[in-house]
Formats: sequence, structure tokens, C-alpha cells
Amino acid sequence: MGEDQLIARMRELLPVGERTLVWSGDDCAEVASPTGSFLISTDVLVENVHFRLDWSSPFEIGARAAAQNLADIMAQGGRATAVVVSLVIPPHLDPEWLCDLVEGFSSCVKATSAGVVGGDISKGNQLVMSVTVCGEAVTGKLPGSVVRSGAQPGDVIAVAGTLGHSYAGFLLCSAKETASRWERFISIYKVPQPPLELGPLAAGAGANALMDISDGLSTDLRRLAKASQVRLTLSEDALNPFISQLREVAAKVGKPPLELVLTGGEDHALLGCFPKQTELPTGFIPIGTVSADSVGVWLDDKEILPTGWDHLL
Repeated sequence: MGEDQLIARMRELLPVGERTLVWSGDDCAEVASPTGSFLISTDVLVENVHFRLDWSSPFEIGARAAAQNLADIMAQGGRATAVVVSLVIPPHLDPEWLCDLVEGFSSCVKATSAGVVGGDISKGNQLVMSVTVCGEAVTGKLPGSVVRSGAQPGDVIAVAGTLGHSYAGFLLCSAKETASRWERFISIYKVPQPPLELGPLAAGAGANALMDISDGLSTDLRRLAKASQVRLTLSEDALNPFISQLREVAAKVGKPPLELVLTGGEDHALLGCFPKQTELPTGFIPIGTVSADSVGVWLDDKEILPTGWDHLL
């Protein structure tokens, strides 16, 4: 059973609260409060699954944990307001190493208006970081977040951020390729660079649907198509700005650059569907269109299947 199937089964067993506006199935939940609503998301990073101590410094591991969690608030057009982090600490990590990790985490959160407001510490056999982020929507309505199910026929599909860089960096690290010419890809693998400021701008510009690309473009587009019950058609020509950045590194790691673009996860780029006449916020690149023909994802005239990351497969 894959990740999406397991989550769907769990959703059948979980209660939906009286104040829940948006729940499981998007990048974060939205919950009503007496003064409006708040966004909340949680994520966990596990040693040797999401990072390796021999590849990344403690500062990089901490920054990565913050960046990928803050991206979930961005992914629904929100701004982060508060962060809680818990650590499971193995005995071989000394206090100075852990303080470097916290410094890296802090450096990423400081770039936003959020604060780290608490957490917990326990011991265990490997390092685990559990991060919960709260935020606020900026649209002034309820629900205020921009979710995956809002894409409309005629919308333009656009992306802000990098695609395929993190996957290329992972493959380079796996091959012990550390030359300076590959530093951009390795650094994005170790510490993603989600365009956090563009989430609220996209919401303000009238985006009908938003989500974070964490598991690969092909996989996350399929999720958006299913949620919105639409067909998403990409143009390979429109993807060229992303493909061209990867030609050299793709040859090095033995993958076609288009494969890196479509399957590489953990760049945490921002995916949006905007009404056709909308002026896209600076940083977004149009890559396709939305139609009502069928539910699925197509590259020009060929349907593409989800081939990105799945935690359980």
C-alpha cells in the first residue's frame, strides 16, 4: 500500500473537528478560531531517510527541517507565525553538535516573521526531528487558504522555485561527487530553498489552487488533478527553463534532464493554477494549462504517471 492509499484509509478512521475548515489531504490544515482561522502543519525527518549525518552538517540538517516545514504554509498561500520542534536524540551526538543544528533551524525561521515557541526532547537510537508550523492566511475570507481542489478549466499552471535540483544533488552525494561545479545541486538537496514569500503573493494574485512540490512534479500534479477533478497538460517547451539548468548535471548522474524535472522531489517549489488573465507574480514560470477533458496529467499529447517519491514504496 502506497503513502496516498494509507493516508486515505486513515482519513476514514479520524474525526473532523467542529472548527475544521481544511483538513487532511492538503499541505496544511485550516482551523477556525474566534478571531478568524489559523493554518497548521506537521512533518517528521528521520536520520538515514531524510538526511545523513555523513553528508550534511548539523547546521544544514536543522535548516532543512525548518525550510521544508515552512514550505507547507507557503503552499496554501499563508505566512508562518509559530514553530514547535521536538528532537529524538541519540547518545553519540554531543551538545555542541546539537546547538549547531538548532542554529541552522533558527537561521531559516528568522528569515520569516515566525518564532520558535516550544518543543520537546527525548532520547532514542537515531536522530528524529518533528516540526509543527502554524500560520495565517492572507485572503481575508474563510477558509482563507488556497487548496489543491480549486483548479479551474482555463487556468494557467505555473511553478516558482527549482525543479530536479534536489534529486540531482542526492544522486551526486550518493556517487560521492563533490566538485564545486555541482555545489548548487548538492546545497539545494541539503537545504531546500522554497520561495516562501511567493505563497502569500500567489494567494493575493488570485490563484485558484496551490501546493508544494515535495514528492516530484509528476506525483504532486496527479494529486492536484485528482483533488480538482481536472486534466493538467504540461508543455515540454514551457519546461525548458527548468530542463536547461539540468543538462550538464543530468549527464553526470546518468538521468535525462526531463526525468529529473518530472520525478525529483524535495525542491519544495510552489505550484499554482491561476486564472488565464492573471498577471503571474514575479518568479512564477507558466508550464501548462488546465482543462476539463479528463482527470490526469499529460505532457503535450502523452499521459504521464506519478513517478516521484513515495515514503512507503
